[in-house]
Amino acid sequence: MTVPPSPPAPKKKDHRVQIVVAIIGACAAVLAALIPVVVSRFDDPEPPTPSPTAVAAVTTATPSGEDPPPSEDPPSGDETPSGDDTPSGDDTPSGPDPALAVPQDYRGSWSGQVDWRPPLQGSYSTTLTISAGSVGAMVGQFSVEGDTCRGALWLESGGGPIVLRLKTTYDGGGCSSLADVKLTLDDDGDLRYELIAAQFPQGFVNQPAPPAVGTLTQD
Repeated sequence: MTVPPSPPAPKKKDHRVQIVVAIIGACAAVLAALIPVVVSRFDDPEPPTPSPTAVAAVTTATPSGEDPPPSEDPPSGDETPSGDDTPSGDDTPSGPDPALAVPQDYRGSWSGQVDWRPPLQGSYSTTLTISAGSVGAMVGQFSVEGDTCRGALWLESGGGPIVLRLKTTYDGGGCSSLADVKLTLDDDGDLRYELIAAQFPQGFVNQPAPPAVGTLTQD
């Protein structure tokens, strides 16, 4: 026959389980108290009130309400120069009378002897017939040594003294093709004759300056 088992020992109570259950219950109570508060925060949010410093910063950065400076007004029609300010043709100064380019005292027939200046030698007689005219125009005729050389007088400079250009149209021998002569009226009423330059077949003569001089009297 066998020995019967002994009865099981009674189980001890686990206090750790009771402590965990107590903590869980306390946490549940805290959450139940916080949930209504959190929900109310999201239901009615209020915008934060800006601080005075923030308002001042915004005001400074915003352009002021001052009106921009007015732009210059375009000139009105009244400021446009009128046609009355334009010089008229009547106000244009007129030039001298072409007839006065050769003064009256220079006009007429003049004759005399002209001497070459050293180192040039010799002399020649000439006759000038001068009339009125403008600069650049033909104002007379000339002849040399009777009628050996003759041609036309053209006015290069007027008003007195005057400068004439002698253009030979007939050459009887030894004449210049062109010559410039300056005439000055002296106190005696005669003309001082100064040859400025002359072009001969042999060459150009302008030295000494003037290369020939003389006095012409009115015929």
